[in-house]
Amino acid sequence: MYLDYFGFDEPPFSITPDPKFVFLSKKHEESLAHLVYGITRGGGAGFVQLTGEVGTGKTTISRLLLDQIPDKTNIALILNPTLTPLELIQNICKELKVSMRGIKGKLNALIDKLNNYLLKSWSDGENTVVIIDEAQNLPRDTLEQLRLLTNLETNTHKLLQIILIGQPELRSTMRRNDLRQLAQRVTARYHLMPLDVDETYDYLQHRISIAGANPEIVSKSLSKHVHKITGGVPRLINILMDRALLAAYSDDSKQINVKHIKTAAIEVMPERNQPRESFNWKLIAIIIGIIALIPLSFYISKQVSHDINTFYKLDKPNATNVKEEHDFEPATIKTAWQNFYQLWDAKSDKNWQKSECPDSKDTGMACLRRQGNLNLLHELNHPVLLQLGNEKLVLLRAIGNDDIELLNDKNQLVAVKKQWLNQQWLGTYFIIWPMPAELLIDPEDSDLSDWALEMANTLSTDKVTELQLKDWIIDFQKDHGLLADGIIGKETQMTLSLMAYNGPTLH
Repeated sequence: MYLDYFGFDEPPFSITPDPKFVFLSKKHEESLAHLVYGITRGGGAGFVQLTGEVGTGKTTISRLLLDQIPDKTNIALILNPTLTPLELIQNICKELKVSMRGIKGKLNALIDKLNNYLLKSWSDGENTVVIIDEAQNLPRDTLEQLRLLTNLETNTHKLLQIILIGQPELRSTMRRNDLRQLAQRVTARYHLMPLDVDETYDYLQHRISIAGANPEIVSKSLSKHVHKITGGVPRLINILMDRALLAAYSDDSKQINVKHIKTAAIEVMPERNQPRESFNWKLIAIIIGIIALIPLSFYISKQVSHDINTFYKLDKPNATNVKEEHDFEPATIKTAWQNFYQLWDAKSDKNWQKSECPDSKDTGMACLRRQGNLNLLHELNHPVLLQLGNEKLVLLRAIGNDDIELLNDKNQLVAVKKQWLNQQWLGTYFIIWPMPAELLIDPEDSDLSDWALEMANTLSTDKVTELQLKDWIIDFQKDHGLLADGIIGKETQMTLSLMAYNGPTLH
């Protein structure tokens, strides 16, 4: 809408990665150098780790890396890391075009075949690298399998180098005591920081110039406001500036000013830019009332004392109070799965007693094993099965400020402290969602597209046609923090289904 008005040849602040618009700050150059180092160093690099906040440019760096791959380098790119050890090896073999005929599903045989491939590649003077994006989602046992892969070596060379790219949670994961052997093999680390104030100005000038307009539509003083609102995160800068250009166009202004930036910020980032409520007497009355209640609440607290230990009761009538850690006993795995499926009014295999997704398709429910933390589950807002360190499964039903609610072996909801759970749970969980039976096992692309079109029209206020579906899916993926590739993979299927169906949520 505003392109001709400002003289742009194309949109300057699209959030879709475009090599033409790449702006390499000093930080980005250093991070790219670390990754190139991990590849060109040959057999001695082991693991290389790149982390950064969402939107800081990690994906852009990884794409630039692929453009700078040295000759005789074989690359396996893993974009969905929520994989079991077996699935990881199969994906690596698939990426490297290693034949799995007759051994698919057999972990040890696949590793032997991969080892033979790596030995031949090394003897031919070739280097092999595995790049894993969104590595913060790697399950604990899959990380351990990666460590074991680096044991594939000759007397002088590692046969495989692994580059882990992920959000800051990956750094926390790698500091865990039970992963210290893996952390010791990371030979290069880089944490990608957001742009500073000067880099933000240079970034704005760069993108406007590349798009064919006059960079003076943004002043240096204005870039300080942009940096303050976005924190220097390139993706947020793009979102903010795209809307600010529209605001300036609507205001018939040839230059973006602070008013346009503030208008755009309220529209596209309301959670960062909540307008402050004006001073009023109602607020004063509330404050006075709270102050007046302080002596009363102190008196009540003296009369009613609670013995708060590791477990204590949530403010819910149906939560059972458990006083000691050893009092909590999870239900059996079979019961956990049954209770999980019953929440969705779905059938479950009564004999399923494994800590893995059920393999039957008569449930009408798809299943995915994922890795995360309580913050992620709070945002997801759906019950899940947590896999504890002892391989037992426990149903999560609620998340409070300091507590969570789990189902015990007596089918009672029990409130336990988050601190205790973090000692028992390594981040692996299972989630299920409704899915047509014919799409549960090796669905045809056309059938999957038909289902996705139905979901799109359920969720969208405007009718989505078959020709519009891929663009709609890409926008949907961007809005929900998924890889925006237009592919209707498991993560996209899950998010579509959970949003379209009125299923159980966390209390």
